[in-house]
Amino acid sequence: MAKKQTFGDKSKKQGLSDFKVAKLIFSVKSDKSNAWKFVEKNVRIPNGENEQQILTKAIGDHAKH
Repeated sequence: MAKKQTFGDKSKKQGLSDFKVAKLIFSVKSDKSNAWKFVEKNVRIPNGENEQQILTKAIGDHAKH
């Protein structure tokens, strides 16, 4: 018979990572059609860093493109 695997067993295998991933969703207004659209980005946040600053920087980086 197969061994039953619990959620605790799965999390022990993965170990600790040195970052978190946040899904950032924000809206921007299109220059061409003057319509609003949503942008989704996955942003890595290193442990110990200020999350708000990193998310604000990610939004600002998108505006420059």
